[in-house]
Amino acid sequence: MRRSNDKVRTEGDKTMRNAKRLFVSLALAVQAALVAAEDKPADASGWPAVDKSDWKCKYCAFQTGWSGEFELGAVYVSDDSYKFAEYTGLEKGGYAVANANARYTNPESASRWDLYATNLGFPYRAVDVDGGKQGSYRLRLNYSELPHFISDSARTPFVGSGGDSLTLPGTWVYGGTTGAMTDLPNSLQDVDIENTRKRVGVGLTVPWRDWEAGVNVRHETRDGTKRIAGAFLTSSAQMIAPVNYTTDDVEAAVSYAGTKAQVKFAYHFSSFSDDNAALTWRNPFAVPPAYPGADVGQLALPPENQFHQLLASGAYQFTKQTRATASVAVGRNLQDDPFLASTLNTSIAAPTLPRSSLQGRVDTINADLKFMSLVTDKLRLDASYKYDDRDNRTPQDTFSWVSTDSVLAAPRTNLPYSFTRNLFKLSADYRVAKRDKLSAGVDYDINDRTYQAVDKTKEGTFWAKYIAHAADGGDISLKYAHSSREGSTYQAVPEILPPENPLMRKYNMADRSRDALGLRITQLMGGATTVGFGFNYANDDYSNSTVGLTSSSDLVFDADVGIQLTKSTTFHVFGSYEEIDSEQAGASSFGNPPDWTGTNNDVIGAAGIGIKQKALAGKLDLGADYTLSRSRGHTTVAGDTGFPDLTSRLSSLKLYGSYRVTDAMSVAMAYWYESYRSQDWQLNGVTPSTVSNVLTLGETSPNYNVNFVSVSLRYRF
Repeated sequence: MRRSNDKVRTEGDKTMRNAKRLFVSLALAVQAALVAAEDKPADASGWPAVDKSDWKCKYCAFQTGWSGEFELGAVYVSDDSYKFAEYTGLEKGGYAVANANARYTNPESASRWDLYATNLGFPYRAVDVDGGKQGSYRLRLNYSELPHFISDSARTPFVGSGGDSLTLPGTWVYGGTTGAMTDLPNSLQDVDIENTRKRVGVGLTVPWRDWEAGVNVRHETRDGTKRIAGAFLTSSAQMIAPVNYTTDDVEAAVSYAGTKAQVKFAYHFSSFSDDNAALTWRNPFAVPPAYPGADVGQLALPPENQFHQLLASGAYQFTKQTRATASVAVGRNLQDDPFLASTLNTSIAAPTLPRSSLQGRVDTINADLKFMSLVTDKLRLDASYKYDDRDNRTPQDTFSWVSTDSVLAAPRTNLPYSFTRNLFKLSADYRVAKRDKLSAGVDYDINDRTYQAVDKTKEGTFWAKYIAHAADGGDISLKYAHSSREGSTYQAVPEILPPENPLMRKYNMADRSRDALGLRITQLMGGATTVGFGFNYANDDYSNSTVGLTSSSDLVFDADVGIQLTKSTTFHVFGSYEEIDSEQAGASSFGNPPDWTGTNNDVIGAAGIGIKQKALAGKLDLGADYTLSRSRGHTTVAGDTGFPDLTSRLSSLKLYGSYRVTDAMSVAMAYWYESYRSQDWQLNGVTPSTVSNVLTLGETSPNYNVNFVSVSLRYRF
């Protein structure tokens, strides 16, 4: 039967080939006759020449030379707020709008260059250049700045904030409590806490046949300030520490991409340095004889360190249905900054340290193996294995040390923490029907640790997911997962001083049972309306924990609607609600069973509405968006009134539009109003002198009302 079918198929192929030849011959004959009738000369082949002057291919045009768009304009921000400007740096005042993107192409030389310049007139800005000659090289250049505004409400009596040495005013009156510091109100000065990252990078890639070699270099600086705190016995002070960091990264790689196999070898180097080794500060509580000799404190700042890593990765396509990928990376972290002196207190005879520097070394191995196969048209299998090993080779010694520059403390031994993780995953996708798919999988996670309360934990997870696609465009996705984690015998690490409560269970290593359920529905209604609904719930049970976290849950609802009101008008609305609950048990005395419980309840809600409109034959685009979010954190302790609620409220209105004056030029305008209110009992009402033994920065919860207006001209060329 098969031979008969093959014979019929062969004869059919011959018939089709003969028909094609006959069609071509007839077409050429007709063409020759028409050309001859027009008395056209023949080409070198003897056939009459064909006039191609009217032949046009609209898909054959290539962009040559320069093309792109630039935007110039102005922005005004009405008020100052570090919270509003947290990652933009946009404070009160005017700014220039300067954006551009351009492309240069030269098909004859196979060259292409892309330029992207974003927010050049803003504190956060970026420039990227990417291009080269196809088949010869590719060059990438980039520069960016990113500010981080932390606080504009801090006040401190320390002089020299931003440097590595903090002093006190000459009029300072020392006191055993903040209330006794009679010159404190007159000594307070406003300080802004902020820092900025600046990053410059260059990359070069050179291809050669199926091979490619490349190198990427990045230099980053981070300058500014951050919060820090230091202590003397039972008193402490919040201060401002300098940030002067430099990070350099280099990556060199060689890769091969064949029809079935792909391979990559790479080396990565990273170096970090800090211009400041330590922060010193005068003790504002230094009243003899409570702090004999403890006049100046010292805190170490981030030490210099390096990281080296070798990487090898590859992939192989066994068949059209089966593929495997693998990677392995071997790294080494080094940190050998000299130790600071045990103390600056000359009244304490500090013993000699066992070595002059950490001599820190951590070796890492990361491996990842994945396998995928389409067993049938309906069944797909995926398997993966991940291995992570952190081997801390830092020497272990017993150190005599001075506690808070005040007293000689009991010797301690450094604990070079290490861990090994093995993660196995197996999953399958089965297409039940043309539009429906059932997925299921099993994950098994094994963690081995040293110098931790639990030496080994094992966690198994089973999950299943069903996806259904309706003929009218609707989608339904339902997923359920259950996991169980068990650990070896829980025992407090004897080297940790002071000792931990043996009844406490740390939540990341404690026995835990977790159930999670997720549902997502999307439905097209009438072709012009899309409705979406989502539900997610997760519950964690720490039934074997006596002291510590005992349970937690997370509930999320969200819904959205999108409507095409007319051909030129679209409308959308959305809302979400999330509630997070947790409960923990505590013991007021060491080793005792729990005698109090605490609960946390966090609620976050958000909603938004928006509309877009095209008018004036498509020349005018208008839009408006309004979003509102609320959050509340409530903490209670059994038998107590608990703490005041933590609250925040954000309202944002955005109006925007653009008018196309010509095909190349348009005018854009935008208005943005944002209002934010927050209440944090840890900050509000806590002045620098509120707590008798803590000199705080006196920060307040951020609140602001900001108007943002922009006008710009866009030109496309």
